[in-house]
Amino acid sequence: MPDIRHLDFRRLVSTLLLVVGLTAAGSGFADDARRYEGLLLPDDFGGPVSMSIELRKLQGLLVGEFKAESPYAGNGRVTSGDMNGSKCDFHVQTGAGPVLHLSGTCTANIFEGKYRQAERSDAGSRGSFRLMSKPADEADDTQSAAARKSAAPASVTQCIEANTRCLLSCPQADPDAAFLCASQCRSRFKSCKSRAALR
Repeated sequence: MPDIRHLDFRRLVSTLLLVVGLTAAGSGFADDARRYEGLLLPDDFGGPVSMSIELRKLQGLLVGEFKAESPYAGNGRVTSGDMNGSKCDFHVQTGAGPVLHLSGTCTANIFEGKYRQAERSDAGSRGSFRLMSKPADEADDTQSAAARKSAAPASVTQCIEANTRCLLSCPQADPDAAFLCASQCRSRFKSCKSRAALR
């Protein structure tokens, strides 16, 4: 009999964790959009690199657009990461090809921290940055278009991409944690897909 009680207790705890997890996932549905502009300052004392970035949360995952001067010239996008309150930590696929990892403090007014290029370790591939918040009315035409695009409800394709990133970020070592994470991803995906269908 003790084995059955232990099994029932474990099932009860798993169910409670699932309910708490889904409740927490539901609170992350609101989009949080931020736009910043400023400079990347390489550690090798090379010239500063002008950049702008727009970040927003889509179903609990961080997405966004990136634009910078040489050597990261062109438009890029946030490929993975997280924005928890005033802490931001994410990867950007730049228009020129390299992947940048940015982490630091991001508030409504400023985003500052450290960056590094993912596959290099020399001084020119890392440094610090300081970006100031950019109001929407000062945006240029290309960023205004990006802002309108990001303000629109997510498309089904964006929902699928966000769901894929969510599932890939789930832990694999613990089956219970993997199940809870996958359940949260599924719940977010269903909500995103239903909103996309209403467009």
